[in-house]
Amino acid sequence: MSLAMLADFAVRLAWGMAAMLLVVPWRIVPPAFFRTHCQVILCLLVLAVLAQERWGGGPLSYALGVGAALSALAMIGWGLGLVRLALPLTAAVVASTLGAMAWASWGESSFAFSSLVLTARLSSALLLGSTLTAMLLGHHYLTAPSMTIDPLFRQVQIMAWALGVRTVLAALGLAILMMGGPDQTEGGRGMVLFLGMRWGMGIAGPALATYLAWRTVQIRSTQSATGILYIGMTLVLFGELTAMVLARDLNGVF
Repeated sequence: MSLAMLADFAVRLAWGMAAMLLVVPWRIVPPAFFRTHCQVILCLLVLAVLAQERWGGGPLSYALGVGAALSALAMIGWGLGLVRLALPLTAAVVASTLGAMAWASWGESSFAFSSLVLTARLSSALLLGSTLTAMLLGHHYLTAPSMTIDPLFRQVQIMAWALGVRTVLAALGLAILMMGGPDQTEGGRGMVLFLGMRWGMGIAGPALATYLAWRTVQIRSTQSATGILYIGMTLVLFGELTAMVLARDLNGVF
C-alpha cells in the first residue's frame, strides 16, 4: 500500500527529526529542545494520518497513529525531564515511522527496486531531519550561548553525509531513467525543468549551504550558521519535494 504524497513527506521529516533526537546529547542540550522537537513530530504525524485517511486509510494510518501517540508520550516525558522514559519512547517513534516507510516501499516491484526506494526514503528523511534539527539547534544557541559547539557540528556533519547519499541515489535514479524504455524516456523529457531544479536547488544549493554552515560553526559563529541553515532548509525542502514529484511521475528514485 502506498503513502499519500503529503503523508510521505510528513513521515520522512518526522522520522528524521526523531532519529536526530537519539543523536543529540541530552546531557548537554536542555530538555526543552527535545520537548519542542517532539511537539513538531507529533504535528507532522497527525498531518500524515489525516492525509493518509483521505488517500484511503488502511494499516498505514494505524501505524502512523501509533507513532503520533508515542511522540505525544515522548513529549510529556521530555517535558517532565524523565529521560529514561523519554528516550525509549523516542526510539519507538523512530521504529514505528520506519515500519510505515518500509511497508510503503515494498509494492509490486522487485525486491531490489523496493530496497532502493526504501533507501531513498531513509536518506531523504535523514537529510530533512538533520537539516531542520541543525537549524533549530543553531537557533537554540541564542538562548544558551555557553553551550558547547559539538552538537551543532555533529548535526552539520550528518547533513553532509546524508546529502552525499542523496546525490548518489539521485545520480542512480537519473541513470535508470536514461537507460529505461521509450515510455520512460518520453516522460523524462517533459521533466527537464524539474530535473534542473532538483540538481540545482535540491543538491548543489544545499551542498554549498552545508559547507558554509560547517565553516561558520568551526569559528563558533552560531548566528551566521543559523541564518545559513535557514536557507539550507528551504533549499532541502524544495529539492526533496521536487524529487518526490519526479519519483511519482517517472516511477523512479530521485
